[in-house]
Amino acid sequence: MLSISLAGALAAIGGVALARADGVEASSFNVTEGLLQFGVNVSSIPALDSFNTIQARSVDSGCAAACASLSFLFGSQKVNAQNSALYNNFTSSFWSVQQEEAQPHCVFRPSKNTDVSIAVLLSRLTGCPFAARSGGHAAFKGASSSVGGISIWFKDMKAVTLSADKSVASIEPGNNWLSVYSALEPYGLATVGGRASSIGVGGFVLGGGISYHSNLYGWTSDNVQSFEVVTSTGIIVTASESSFPDLYWALRGGGNNFGLVTKYNLYTIPCPTMRGGARVFTENNFPQVIDAFINVVNNATVDGKAQQYVAFLQNQGLNIASAELTYVEDVADPAIFRQYRSIPAITDTTSTKTLVEYVKYLETENPFGYREIYWPITVQLNEEFSNWVVNLFYSLIPQVINLKGANPVIIYQGITVPQLNNMKRHGGNALGLDASHGPVHLMHVAFWWEDASDDDTVYAWIHAFWDQVIAKAQEMGIYNEYIYMNYASMFQDPIAGYGTTNKARLRQIAKVLDPTGVFQKLQPGYFKLDGAPVTFSG
Repeated sequence: MLSISLAGALAAIGGVALARADGVEASSFNVTEGLLQFGVNVSSIPALDSFNTIQARSVDSGCAAACASLSFLFGSQKVNAQNSALYNNFTSSFWSVQQEEAQPHCVFRPSKNTDVSIAVLLSRLTGCPFAARSGGHAAFKGASSSVGGISIWFKDMKAVTLSADKSVASIEPGNNWLSVYSALEPYGLATVGGRASSIGVGGFVLGGGISYHSNLYGWTSDNVQSFEVVTSTGIIVTASESSFPDLYWALRGGGNNFGLVTKYNLYTIPCPTMRGGARVFTENNFPQVIDAFINVVNNATVDGKAQQYVAFLQNQGLNIASAELTYVEDVADPAIFRQYRSIPAITDTTSTKTLVEYVKYLETENPFGYREIYWPITVQLNEEFSNWVVNLFYSLIPQVINLKGANPVIIYQGITVPQLNNMKRHGGNALGLDASHGPVHLMHVAFWWEDASDDDTVYAWIHAFWDQVIAKAQEMGIYNEYIYMNYASMFQDPIAGYGTTNKARLRQIAKVLDPTGVFQKLQPGYFKLDGAPVTFSG
């Protein structure tokens, strides 16, 4: 097995060019020859010999051949068949129950980047679809598990290493943010990353990545030094500002549409002890809470150490607002949060925490084992509108609050001017957000419930709610088309929200680097370049 350098990747194997000098798949590319570069001779694999004799091939026969081939090459510990203990461990360990419902033909657990290359090429050879899972924290079926195909689980690729000068952490995609922060904490370092422990590195970075530290440094995607990427030919390239810059730009917000990332090289940041927690307020104080929220968003230009979000929900019949207020230094009374602290709170969990302790604490707000949906929109920051939306939300809660296990929440976050300015770093990202139109108000509904029979009711309720909200925002001239991929529902098209220019550029990059559409057609899950995963029909 080889770890292909850029020079080696551009070499010809057996007279068949794998890629041109710019990394584009050559028109003469041959998958069988591509596998040979990794020491895989397809003629020696019994399942492929049998597959080649089948006259009426199907996805099922292709996936049977692909999974049997992977098992032949890597063994049953790495390739888990249906109904095995390791397979069941995979399907039962997703955050949302909908994701658990996807039943792949097999689960493949690669140990290194070249294993991933082989899986992609076997998928191409057999026509078997695949999906890749980092943390598995998406909220809809098939997002990171392939129905009837190969689910590539990065569980065994969990290395976290530091560069010699400790300025860059190289992080494999099997990590979640708890494992990343735990590895870096002894050095007094962290990266700009997720806020709950079980969220995986992979999807989080590729969709943007809002962090406790984003007002200082930007989103996680804006703090990537480079990506190690398995391309459509199986060749492994490093995408950075100077090497494959179009791919580097596209991966900063473009999701899983361009390759499988096997290493995220993130700039490190200092990580002193933090202070934060939730202050919970009753309904009579909602206008003051929203005013405080607006002011903290606007004052991010004055003090970038503050991070916040406010969740509005109903708890045992009581309407409450829970403001998670985080300061990335251990300061007991930062001026930026004093307006919040002047509002009477019924509980306050504020305390001194390390980053590791913080993500563990916040994990309790994202329990596993429920049916889940996230569904966001964005608007221009506007206090009158923010109050109107909260009032509308509570007026509609009685329609769904009695569903079994129902917990509808609307969460307010700010995409601040400092965050928007940081999106210009390293050549900019694909998101299409502009500081001249900021700050931006990110609203999203988070809803969990228990019974699959209530799915359509929940989806229709949220859709109807957002229809009213969007109409009002458009009437006021404050609606923003941007959709944050990491919160997007299966009924939304985040790529379209990046604007026509950025969407066209993303499609062109994919067409050039992946001309046969491996990552559009054979990896159909999550958010593709041509529309929402599911068309809403409620």
